[in-house]
Formats: sequence, structure tokens, C-alpha cells
Amino acid sequence: MRTHLYTTFVDLMTAFDTVNRDGLWKVMQKFRCPERFTHIVPQLDDGMTTRFTDNGTVSEAFAVTNGVKQTCVLASTMFSLIFSTMLMDAYRYECPGIRIANGTDEHLLNSRRLQAPTRVSMATVHDLLFADECALNIVTEEDM
Repeated sequence: MRTHLYTTFVDLMTAFDTVNRDGLWKVMQKFRCPERFTHIVPQLDDGMTTRFTDNGTVSEAFAVTNGVKQTCVLASTMFSLIFSTMLMDAYRYECPGIRIANGTDEHLLNSRRLQAPTRVSMATVHDLLFADECALNIVTEEDM
């Protein structure tokens, strides 16, 4: 079945700096990240300080208490966890998104396999998260 696809692209680059770290640690536990991992990751940010330069004058160091480091290998994964939680909460009572039929057996390009109901599973894709971007998908212009 063919349907329209409406996608909104969102640039989340500055959103990395707004992540509440205490909330992130709780989300990691909610997603059942290994306990050892949830104890190690917060230690990476404990005691983090920064400075800024204004017209050649360097500020005093101050504590950084929010956000995830964009240069950290884990940053995009950590941000995706928090953003996914927000989207799950937003979509709690609705099921917008794109329904995709897929099959996992036989040949990849065999279109007949998608007609056999016992071999097909359906998934709804609400969003596609990238490093610092998000694509929100819907099938009706009104939901945009």
C-alpha cells in the first residue's frame, strides 16, 4: 500500500547542552542499562569545569552541571536515550508514524514474501535519531 510521507527534520545540536544529567541517569536505569555502566558514565562528567574567552579575556573556571559532551563517544547514544524517552511520552496516547511491513526470511528482494501474513511483521517508525539531528515521520499533513 502506498502512502504519503511527511518528515520534519530537527537540528538538535544545541539541545545536547540542555540535557539534565540526573534525568539521564534515571532514564539509563529505566532502559535497563547495566548497573556498572550506569555508575561509570556519571563519573565521566563529575567535576567538569569550563572557561570562556571574551575579547581575549579568559573567565574563571565554573562548573558544568547540564548537558552531554558532544565530543564524547557516548554523547549521541546518551542524548538519543533522553530524546526517545521524551518522544515515547509525547506519543503515549497516539500512534502516529509510518507503518512498515518487513519479513526476515527468504530473499531480500522477493516482494511476494510481504504478501504472506504469517511471515510479515509490522513496525511503526515515529522518529529517526541521528547524532545531533532527528527526523519525525507522519503520514498525514494535519499531524504535521
